[in-house]
Amino acid sequence: MHDVASAVPPHEPKEPVLHRSTVLSAVVASALLIGAAPAAAESREPAPIAHASGDPVTIIPSIVQTRLTRVDNAIERLTDYVDDGDTAGVDRTGKVIRRQLAAAWRGAKYYVANAPVPSEDAPEPADDAALIADPPTAAFAVFESYHAVAATIGQLVDGARVPILNSMSTTLYWTLDSRDKAIAAARTFDPPVDPEGEEPEGEAASFATVMPGTIAHFDDEIQQLKGLQADATDLRPGGARILRLALAQTLLSENAVNTYWPAVVED
Repeated sequence: MHDVASAVPPHEPKEPVLHRSTVLSAVVASALLIGAAPAAAESREPAPIAHASGDPVTIIPSIVQTRLTRVDNAIERLTDYVDDGDTAGVDRTGKVIRRQLAAAWRGAKYYVANAPVPSEDAPEPADDAALIADPPTAAFAVFESYHAVAATIGQLVDGARVPILNSMSTTLYWTLDSRDKAIAAARTFDPPVDPEGEEPEGEAASFATVMPGTIAHFDDEIQQLKGLQADATDLRPGGARILRLALAQTLLSENAVNTYWPAVVED
């Protein structure tokens, strides 16, 4: 009885915006009609973030990056444990991923609230000097880690058996739910726009500018989940249920980002 769908812990995808009963069918229908954008690289390298030649390097603050590095390392171990059929290792590493991702997001929220304010008397940095990331960029690094975990576990579902399948589903659903909560929180971080105020100078990052970048994450995951449903060669019934629920939640998460931060149409 290890391969039945009921062996996988029940989970209902959570909606950070709008009601699932009214939007899920429309979202799924539109997603089936519109092809998902191709994915970027499967793995995410930790900070510093490289820019064009001659531009300064942006470093994710340690209060966030040390946790993300541990998540990256744990993802590699998780893959090995799944391949080896090591249930205890999968359980243990899943806990590490959840604990470190939660700590990374706590660090991002702390940094949003307590980012150092540059002094007017501070000297201008050299053109090639490394810079500590601004709060929205640091928070976006956590969203990249949510994506890395979701994409990795999604791929590992093909071929997995209970109890490893159950253990991975716990970490996958926790990650999707945590990302939804982070999306809702990010909406509150930027100050409201003063309609009579002056436009900000330069191209300073804000959550309004970085959060649309998560759409590429969602498109990548949607493409992967649909592909696995279509051509996975060793997908058990419980694994098929995991992918179906993950797809529904990811579609709704993408819809939430598009609702909170709609695309800007150029004149």
